[in-house]
Amino acid sequence: MEIKKGQQFSVVKMEQQDVTAITEDTKTRHEWVPVGVLTNDDFFEIVTTAFTTSTTTSACVEGIADLIFGKGIYTKNETFTKALSKLIPQEETKRVSFDLKLYGNAAYQVYWNDDHTKVIKFYHVPVQNLRAEKLGSNVRIQNYFYCTDWNDQRAQKHKKKIPAFGTSNQSMEILYIKNYSPGHYYYSLPDWVASLQFAYSEAELSNLHLNNIDNGFMPVVMINFNNGVPAPEERVTTENMIQEKFTGSRNAGRFMLSFNDSPELRPTLDVIQTENLHEKYQYVAEYAQDRILVSHRVTSPLLFGIRTANNGFSSQSEEMKTAYSILQTMTINGFQNLILQTLDAALNEGGWEDSQLYIDQLTPLAILAQTAEETGQSVDEVQDDTNDAMQNPDVTDANNADGEELGLVRMTQPFFEKEYERYE
Repeated sequence: MEIKKGQQFSVVKMEQQDVTAITEDTKTRHEWVPVGVLTNDDFFEIVTTAFTTSTTTSACVEGIADLIFGKGIYTKNETFTKALSKLIPQEETKRVSFDLKLYGNAAYQVYWNDDHTKVIKFYHVPVQNLRAEKLGSNVRIQNYFYCTDWNDQRAQKHKKKIPAFGTSNQSMEILYIKNYSPGHYYYSLPDWVASLQFAYSEAELSNLHLNNIDNGFMPVVMINFNNGVPAPEERVTTENMIQEKFTGSRNAGRFMLSFNDSPELRPTLDVIQTENLHEKYQYVAEYAQDRILVSHRVTSPLLFGIRTANNGFSSQSEEMKTAYSILQTMTINGFQNLILQTLDAALNEGGWEDSQLYIDQLTPLAILAQTAEETGQSVDEVQDDTNDAMQNPDVTDANNADGEELGLVRMTQPFFEKEYERYE
């Protein structure tokens, strides 16, 4: 009896990645609210990985965070100067500025005196270690949970419950800083969240090139097995093994080893030549970098030491001066306003009136020198003018309000007259 030989061609379906969707899960059995992207509570972990593996994202976050903090927080009230330096150490605010840019969330741990009548210290607390308590019947968040590792079930058993600022008489409270994010209440999103996938794409490109170099730039091949068509289950097993070993950026350029009973049974490897592959990689790299810069609202990458194609400016100094002005006005001021208004409200609640806080702006020396030359001023005078021009809006009107509603203004949503209400 003649056995008919067959042929079956399989296309291996690769893992697909959907557009980033960040969710707050309020239906878990836990008292706190997890926030996740791919799994239940991985948001902070994924954002951290994007920052540590994407060169463009890292440069933008570091650079903008430095501009947000500037040269530090100071006061125009001379009688409050000495107290401010002890109340809010500059290094603590620098860390808060970094968290706010990277995660879109930040927090201080605030300490009160024994009578709970005066705030005595502000310390930074890593916001990735905090989770908000579910609202329940409350109109605002009452507590936050602190845990060093939310992925470790054993560590969760030792989590600490800390009241939100202005909700208790305890000696330590959490002053949480966040912006409004549509579709989210407990947490806000980083302003660059739309480029999260591009950050990962940039990281995967670096993995691809590194592994190609390590493995000798082996070409793409098609594998033909010439010993008959196996059963469906066996084909699936073979495909999974090959996919696991040879696909993905980390497996680029790996070689294959075949063991055969005879030369006739050896697999056939057909090299698939991809034209202009280096140009495709370059295009993806440049496109990913461009999208990341757009998400951070960076007009000129030169501000952060990133060199790209000509942007139409006649000189680098002109480009940097214009770019800095736009970035400062459209991006940095928003972050600074959020920090200053939250701190001002907390200080007023904590027994310190008329704080008159401001941030000493960090302006590139080249821009200061050029402006000084054009205006005939000194560099220090130009710096003072820059600080005045970038002065954050006064919040005394909000601090002079009366009633219970004021407490809602000061805590987690300084831009709103009151937090969300729950209607039965």
